[in-house]
Amino acid sequence: KTSNRPPDGLLLPLSVPSRPWSHISLDFITALPPSKGNTVILTVVDRFSKATHFIPLPKLPSAKETAVAVIDHVFRIHGLPTNVVSDRGPQFVSKFWREFCKLLGATVSLSSGFHPQSNGQTERANQDVERVLRCLASNNPSSWCQQLSIVEYAHNSLPVSSTGMSPFKCSLGYQPPNFVSTESEVSVPSTHALVQR
Repeated sequence: KTSNRPPDGLLLPLSVPSRPWSHISLDFITALPPSKGNTVILTVVDRFSKATHFIPLPKLPSAKETAVAVIDHVFRIHGLPTNVVSDRGPQFVSKFWREFCKLLGATVSLSSGFHPQSNGQTERANQDVERVLRCLASNNPSSWCQQLSIVEYAHNSLPVSSTGMSPFKCSLGYQPPNFVSTESEVSVPSTHALVQR
């Protein structure tokens, strides 16, 4: 019997970035409980520093909506990438997305359906944020969106094995401080509530 499987080929590793935010990978976390009108997280990982942005969205976006999200939340801060890695979701295989990346001067790298590990950094970031949000929002699943900023900050504060430093240190050149104890006395109670959220 003949095999329907594609022929084995060489798996080529992704190129190694030489600077922060030149090579990014994207993926979505879907089917989340509604939280502040959002049910999806767009995860964007810098392949150099492993710094990550978690962007809440109301629904699985179109290619154009994805482009707007990365412009508004990533490119305006870090500049334009030269390479964008993603899975083969409809947003990323569309003509609009290919033209958008071409206009940026960025190459598009799609992970293979037979080798999804090529987008593994983003998959791992998704697993991490899902695990942490599950713990933080266990009593109130619809509160995950309020926790997302602090989860991103914590994620980017922890050292990663590949660099031996945190994504913040690797991409910014310094380590921002951790939040101080929420047990401190404060004269304005609303500040305590904001930091504690």
